[in-house]
Amino acid sequence: MTSKLFYILAAVIISLALFLRLYKIENRAPFDWDQNRDYAAISDIAGGKPVLIGPVAKGEGGFFLGPLYYYLVTPTYLIMGGSPVSLPITSSILDVASIVLVIILLRKTLKDPLTLTLSFIWAISWFAIEASRVSWNVSLLQIWIVLFIYLLQTKLSSIKALIFGLTLGLTWHIHASLIPLSLLASIFFVRHLGLNLKKILLITLGYTIALLPLIIFDLRHSGLERHLIYQFFVSTDAVTYPFAKVFVSVFSRFGKNTVAILTGTSDLHLWWGIIMSIFSFIALFARSMPLKVSGIIVLSNIVLTLYLGEPGFPEYYLASSYLPILIILLYPLFSFKKLMVPATILFVILFSYLNLTKYSVESTSFSLTQKLAVVSSARALSSDIDMRYDLPFGRESGIPMMLKRSGVKVTKDAKTQVVVTESTADSIFIDGEIAKDIGRFGGLRVGYRVVQ
Repeated sequence: MTSKLFYILAAVIISLALFLRLYKIENRAPFDWDQNRDYAAISDIAGGKPVLIGPVAKGEGGFFLGPLYYYLVTPTYLIMGGSPVSLPITSSILDVASIVLVIILLRKTLKDPLTLTLSFIWAISWFAIEASRVSWNVSLLQIWIVLFIYLLQTKLSSIKALIFGLTLGLTWHIHASLIPLSLLASIFFVRHLGLNLKKILLITLGYTIALLPLIIFDLRHSGLERHLIYQFFVSTDAVTYPFAKVFVSVFSRFGKNTVAILTGTSDLHLWWGIIMSIFSFIALFARSMPLKVSGIIVLSNIVLTLYLGEPGFPEYYLASSYLPILIILLYPLFSFKKLMVPATILFVILFSYLNLTKYSVESTSFSLTQKLAVVSSARALSSDIDMRYDLPFGRESGIPMMLKRSGVKVTKDAKTQVVVTESTADSIFIDGEIAKDIGRFGGLRVGYRVVQ
């Protein structure tokens, strides 16, 4: 394939990926507790108040992650005048950036046909598109995994050793599950990386640079971060589950993710998970470095998730396996030159049909669009309201911030009382009085009454 044709096709894939993710993104993007928390932090940064910490890893009882994601969103936030849509837009752009990195960094080892096919799959996969619209720190994971795959394949020069250390350290900004995975997977390639004392020192320097915000925070708060990390890893409060139950959960979800990326479906697939783990193990014995690295990443991910011992773990704990498993699946397709072209064409046609037929821009029940509509309906009533929420914890997230941003003053003594609820009853009430029903906005319903 000529370089000109390669770059033309790459540009088409990148443009398609951007369009599919950004078109009417507010209809599919959630704006829940996580996004509301991040918006507040980003607003502080934009207002000249830098922050040193990001979200808490694994919720209550966890330690602080780094704030990198907040700073990456800030430019879009400023350009869009503080619009909450800036968060999912940034996350989707970061996801497309991972495709760009595949094209730039992995082309040499994957070769042109496989590079373009892998990029195309991620560009139009319904699973990948939906995941990209969720704005949070995990949006950086696919960029990180491409960098990690690239660096593990090469003998590290001095500059690459520094970048490698920085890449390992950035796991503290993305998600706690990546911290042990990055170290475990790296151990298998220590000899290949060609390390010496100088390079080890450069890796350590890069790792330290990535951790600087958290180190400064820890020094300013009397070792709070160190204490939280210690408590996180020594805690014995977790319930112990039978290994068989954990095994079935991990491999069923692993299989589910594999099938979901390719077909857009979301059913558990235990046997697919087991089969793909076997393929990953076989990849360890391949001559191809991309296959070896992908196999190590997938198996490390599975082992660490099993070690977690929780059958109800969040599925994004397996997200570091998404791109590696595609490499493992696709590589054999391009190993047989006579079958490569017809097999690839057939695969791409089937894959495109399965995913593009599922593509939708219809608004979900609690999307950003629905919450903006709730705010608009409340604002149309009065600029001074008494706002009530009859919703599960966290469901109202974002609405108070959006009300304030739209110029609505929320006070308890306001004459216009507004309630947001999920109730499907014939009537909704405020303080025991029937409220006028404004209407439903997805899964949210708004009513009001005016106190005389």
